[in-house]
Amino acid sequence: MERNGVLVQQKYMEYLGSTMGFIVSLYLASIVDGILVSQLISPAAFAAINLTLPVYYARNILFFLFVDGGAVLAAQFIGARDKVSCARVFTISIAWGAAAMTVLGIIGCLLLSPTASLLAGNSSLQEAVADYLLPLWLTGPLLILTNGVSSFLRLEGLHKLAIAIPVVANICNLAFDYLFIAVFGWGIAGAGWATGAGYVCSLLLLIPYLRRPDRSWHLTAIPADNQRIFRRVMAVGLPMAMIPLGLVLRNLAVNGIAVETLGDMGALTVSLCNAALLYALMFADGSSTALASVCGALYGEMDQKGVLQVLKRSLRLTFGLCLVIFLLIFIFPAEFIRFYGVENITPELILYLRTSIIYMLLLAHVFILRAFYQATRQEKAATIFSLLEGVVLVIGLFFLLSKFSLVLMWAAPAISAVAAIGWLVWYMRRQARKMGRDSFLLMQQEKNSAVWETSISATVEAATEAAEAVEEFCARFADLDSRQSYAAQVTVEELCVNIAEHGGLGTNGHIDVFLRLQEQPMSEIVVKVRDAGKPFNPVHFLDEQGEEFSGLLMVRKLTTKIEYARILGFNTTIVTIGKRGPK
Repeated sequence: MERNGVLVQQKYMEYLGSTMGFIVSLYLASIVDGILVSQLISPAAFAAINLTLPVYYARNILFFLFVDGGAVLAAQFIGARDKVSCARVFTISIAWGAAAMTVLGIIGCLLLSPTASLLAGNSSLQEAVADYLLPLWLTGPLLILTNGVSSFLRLEGLHKLAIAIPVVANICNLAFDYLFIAVFGWGIAGAGWATGAGYVCSLLLLIPYLRRPDRSWHLTAIPADNQRIFRRVMAVGLPMAMIPLGLVLRNLAVNGIAVETLGDMGALTVSLCNAALLYALMFADGSSTALASVCGALYGEMDQKGVLQVLKRSLRLTFGLCLVIFLLIFIFPAEFIRFYGVENITPELILYLRTSIIYMLLLAHVFILRAFYQATRQEKAATIFSLLEGVVLVIGLFFLLSKFSLVLMWAAPAISAVAAIGWLVWYMRRQARKMGRDSFLLMQQEKNSAVWETSISATVEAATEAAEAVEEFCARFADLDSRQSYAAQVTVEELCVNIAEHGGLGTNGHIDVFLRLQEQPMSEIVVKVRDAGKPFNPVHFLDEQGEEFSGLLMVRKLTTKIEYARILGFNTTIVTIGKRGPK
């Protein structure tokens, strides 16, 4: 009997669907926003919005630090069944994150004029840039309250609500775009205020959730002398925060070179290259965000095989999606450019565009590896990798290659990605050798324990076969007494039979079974059973049932402790069987 990975891969695809819907809606809103501004105002206004991207990404540094760091850390605490820490992480991510974004917005408004001058450079777009910056700074806290809460709702399994919030925000944003620009005549500032109005509308969807007494996420007080979790949130979020930090510096550098060289046309060229990259970025970002959540929880459960199965699936899928986007734009560059209202298409513009999108072919490995090491508590490696790939190498190469050829300059992101991935593999292999491990993925290893795991179909017959396999596994360890072996068999069979008969999975459903013998000499057995059926808490069931006989009551009588957690939308039951006998 072997582990087939069906359950975790199905769960990854479920999370991928909701996360991709969330991320894609954000990116599509930016894409359509740019097209609307270009069509309703002018291509110059579209270029002005692109010049504000460093500020947009500066806001996202805080978002990634607080929200992404919090969501990944919360997933790990969910896997470890630590509800107190989950509540504290949520408070830091949402309440503290919104406060930090408010402070940043106030500072940004005070520095509005010099910031606009810095971003616009020698172009004629300084006034338009300033008009757009004001709402961009002031709507930052709403970004945390809407999209930040959505990230945590996905961890609770509320995928429809998590998708609905950004979708509603972006639909309303587009509607307000037309209202504020075409009807009210607010110009480019109208596009910024439309974004904030969309956020406000989407907040209404949270009202029913906030009224639920059984919701998973609550704000809580954090003791003044216990700031360890805040530091952990920042440490986990730092690798992802390197992405917008790199984009801030990258956009400042490239915008400066392009505007200084080509004036307004240079700003338009940069805008088109960035717009092209967004189509692949939304898939890489969505897939890596889903991976971080799922792998974070699986890693917290010490499910190494599940983590690796999700990693392989996400790499293949993300690369395939990025390859499709690359081929479409590479083959039809002129059609893509005309889509943004540009008619003066030169061979140089097409060459710059084609060169810049080579980076798409490396996005899967850049985003997935970063998210993987972030989720598996290798934050140092993930942070250095992000810093190299997104800041140090790419900025240096942009300046260096621009001295030789503008065409080579556009290849800087792809070259820096190759170099950074090479460094990451070398560094992690070196760390693995130091720790006596044989893989640069550097997964955790369980000490003084033996593990058996399998996947079975959700049938009574399969449950019986699993119990027999447990008996054979336990027979290999002389330190286990017969009572422990028998208790493990009964636990596996009764839990799996209960899922088969009442979980609503049908014969095509799957159950994952784990057996861990802890300590040397072996003194304790931990059984974990996971399924994707209807929510069922056997601990509550036994408490309500009392002493009425059932298979689950027999499990309680034979074992030391029974725990239940709803992890990633799975029913996860953990049973401990001690050597000294049942309680």
